[in-house]
Amino acid sequence: MAEKKDDSLKRDHETPQEDPSTKSKDQLKNHDKLTKKDSNADSATDHRSSEIKKLKQQVTDLQTKYDQMENRFLRAEADMKNIQNHAKKEQADLIKYDGQQLAHDILPIVDNLQRALAVDVTDDSGKQLKKGVSMVYEHLTKALSDNGVEVIEALNKPFDPKFSQAVQTAAADDHHPVDTVVQILQNGYRLKDRVLRPAMVVVAK
Repeated sequence: MAEKKDDSLKRDHETPQEDPSTKSKDQLKNHDKLTKKDSNADSATDHRSSEIKKLKQQVTDLQTKYDQMENRFLRAEADMKNIQNHAKKEQADLIKYDGQQLAHDILPIVDNLQRALAVDVTDDSGKQLKKGVSMVYEHLTKALSDNGVEVIEALNKPFDPKFSQAVQTAAADDHHPVDTVVQILQNGYRLKDRVLRPAMVVVAK
C-alpha cells in the first residue's frame, strides 16, 4: 500500500507543470493575431469604401458627360432640322418666284407699249400700227398674268407704302379723301405676294 502511494506521488512529481510565462506569451501571440486580423479587416473595409467612392464618382462623371453629349446631339439635330427647313423654304421660294428677274426686265417694255397706246393717231397707218402694238401689249400682259405677275390695283384706294410710292400730292376733295391715291403715273406689279415694282402714284393731301 505504501508502495502504491509512493508511485502515485512519483507520477505526480514527474507530470510537467504548465509555465505561467509560456501561457502569457501564447495569449499575447493570439491577441496580436486577432488585432492584426481586425486591423486587416478595417483596412479592407476602408479600401472597399474608397473603391465605392471612386466608382460613384466615375458614374457621376460619366452621367455628366452623357448629359453633355445628349445636349450637343439635340442641339445639332435641331440645327440640322432648321437647315433643312430653310433649304426647303428657299427651294419653295425659287419655284414660287421662278422667272422674277425675267418679269422685272419685261416691265419697262410694257411701260413703253402703254405709252405708245396712249398716243392719239388719226391716219390709217397710225391706227394699224397702234392696233399691232395693242395686240403685242395684250399678249405680253397675258403671258405675265399666266405666270403670276399682276398689276397692283391702287387707284382710288388708301395709300399703302408697301405697294405704292408717292411721288406727287394733290388736294383732297369729296371724291378723294386724304391719303387716297388719285392718279397712277406708272403701274406697279407684283409676283404673287412679292412686289416686283411699286406703283408711282399721286396722293391726296
